Amino acid sequence: MRRILSGRSGNKGVTLITLIIAITIFAVFITVFSYVMIAKHGSEALYVQSTQAYAIAQAGIEYGIRYATDNSSWVPTLNTPVTLEKNFGDGTFSLTYSAANGPDDLGTDAPSKLTSTGTVGIAERKIILQRFAGVVAGQAITLDPSDLPYTSS
Repeated sequence: MRRILSGRSGNKGVTLITLIIAITIFAVFITVFSYVMIAKHGSEALYVQSTQAYAIAQAGIEYGIRYATDNSSWVPTLNTPVTLEKNFGDGTFSLTYSAANGPDDLGTDAPSKLTSTGTVGIAERKIILQRFAGVVAGQAITLDPSDLPYTSS
């Protein structure tokens, strides 16, 4: 009875073992958390560059429309692509115009297209504008009514 009242039992060192395990788990948690934060911080620069490259590619499309409107000879009917490259902001955009050149793999006429590739650092984003010659000629972009996600009533 005296042994029970004094608080001593046969479990000597269990508290120490429990404390060591808890500290180890806490240290692993802190290490993983630190690694995730460092990795997230390191990937932020690429995200920013990718967003800037997308904006520059959009600016390239706008520039291409304006350039082709002002210089009608830039929209040739040749089968060879025409390329134009410009520095813009922190990066560059490259425009490639491909004229319509007959049937594509599906048997339909391949439309003319303007491809704008924006590059900032190591990030590169691409935007393709189909039927580019029609946009420059002032034709409206119309959708096939059967493809619309809604119906008129």
